[in-house]
Amino acid sequence: MSVPDRIASPVPKPFGLYRSAPRRVSPADLDATLPLAPERPQEAREVLPMKCLCCQAPVERGTTEVHVQRNGYNLSWKNLPAWVCTRCAQAYFEPRDVEMVLQATGRLKPAS
Repeated sequence: MSVPDRIASPVPKPFGLYRSAPRRVSPADLDATLPLAPERPQEAREVLPMKCLCCQAPVERGTTEVHVQRNGYNLSWKNLPAWVCTRCAQAYFEPRDVEMVLQATGRLKPAS
């Protein structure tokens, strides 16, 4: 008994893969297909006139996380206002924010 080299079997075509002719689409008003949600005005980004000291990219207003370890305590701020680099995420702080962090860490007494 000999085995044929190849066995021919019909392979079904996947549904929708082959079409006989392109479908004609009637012209439609594309504005009517837009979502009905109101458009939000674009927020004006506040950009600092200086460049990032690390990578020379623009710096814009945002928030960042700050973690401080002092005298055995761990302090964290999740949304501290800062000027944040758009490329490397280096943060630069206003003097009032630095003063607030220094006051919070200055009140910590060494843990026993």
